[in-house]
Amino acid sequence: MDLLIRFKPWHLFFLLLIPIMFSWFSTFAGIWDSVFFVFYTSWTYAIGIKMNALLPEASRPGTTSFKIHFWLLVGFTLFALNILLYIQLPTISEGYNLLFQLILILIYFYLLFNVWMFAARMLESHFQKGIANRSDSLKAFFCFWFFPFGIWHIQPAVQKVLAKYEAPEASTDLPA
Repeated sequence: MDLLIRFKPWHLFFLLLIPIMFSWFSTFAGIWDSVFFVFYTSWTYAIGIKMNALLPEASRPGTTSFKIHFWLLVGFTLFALNILLYIQLPTISEGYNLLFQLILILIYFYLLFNVWMFAARMLESHFQKGIANRSDSLKAFFCFWFFPFGIWHIQPAVQKVLAKYEAPEASTDLPA
């Protein structure tokens, strides 16, 4: 998954845009939407895990809750929502069916917002030299939310952090 965070922003944009374009013109829209979802959530997961790993060990928050929310989100989306929203359940009346779908959507957004917030906090923590609060990481959170535009802010920020940690410390511009 590190490969996704090493792409240039426009590479990642087109990689994520291609499944969306195919879902507009394909009879297999659910499959293409799932492909987009897997790429997008994998990118978010990779950002959260990599940025957490680059933080100092003493101030690094645990990732157990993030991983649980991520895997619940993936399982919930790829199986429950696709099955329950594309297949009408004949035994449930219309009122209960709408209520059931509303509950599923609320659970989905709860999981999705938790995953986005963790990744946003880990990214912003590198720029604040400490663990960022939820309010301090709202800009990155909304960039995750507004996908096509946010990718142009998040991916360069991720690459800036990666460049800082991967730059060889032995090479400098100073004369010997």
